[in-house]
Amino acid sequence: MSIETPSRPRRLTLAVIAGAALAGIVLGAGGSTLALWNDSASRAGSIGSGAEWFAAGQPGSTSAAPDGTAAVSVGAAEAETLLSQGSVAVPFQTDSMSQGNLGLRYTVAEPKDWGDGVFGAADTALFPVASAADCTVSAVPHDGSSLTSTPVPADYSGSETPTTEFWCLVASVEQLPGTGAYANTASATATAPDSASVTAQDRWSTRVTTSLDAADEIDHEITFTYETFRPER
Repeated sequence: MSIETPSRPRRLTLAVIAGAALAGIVLGAGGSTLALWNDSASRAGSIGSGAEWFAAGQPGSTSAAPDGTAAVSVGAAEAETLLSQGSVAVPFQTDSMSQGNLGLRYTVAEPKDWGDGVFGAADTALFPVASAADCTVSAVPHDGSSLTSTPVPADYSGSETPTTEFWCLVASVEQLPGTGAYANTASATATAPDSASVTAQDRWSTRVTTSLDAADEIDHEITFTYETFRPER
């Protein structure tokens, strides 16, 4: 008498991992920038395996954040524009993807200290925009903007296309340290030989320029830190 052994169904995780690998090819990510995760807990309408991806950088040139944080620098080039024009707008781009039943959110942060250079003398604002083209000096919102975004909710997702968002840093300065105008008037009064009083005045003025040099500006990091999260029970 023979006993038939029922065939085991293929694990669903294999299909998910294959899909994640395809996403890595589409993104040009490679193994080091596309994180696979496997969660044994499953929920209705969700699966326990997938891939997560987060990158940030200049528009069209983002870099992955394998350790959870991506840093994008602004420095001498942006300081030169700020110094010569009095303001500068710098756009940033993020790409986010999280498959399965994990959501993804991230927070953007300016440097805690802009230093003593050109950016240190400026007022700065960081806010989301609809596109890189919308990042302009005049786009600064009147009210402060939230610096946290949730591009991928915790609903099940099998999408292999990242969600792209844009941010804008605007720096402006009304008067740099050491700049301004100086004027002075000197007068002298003397008595002429005929006892007449003679008075003479001389006026002069100058403009004082700043000693700050954009070429000396250090790199400042705008950080993008992400995390994944489970659906609320």
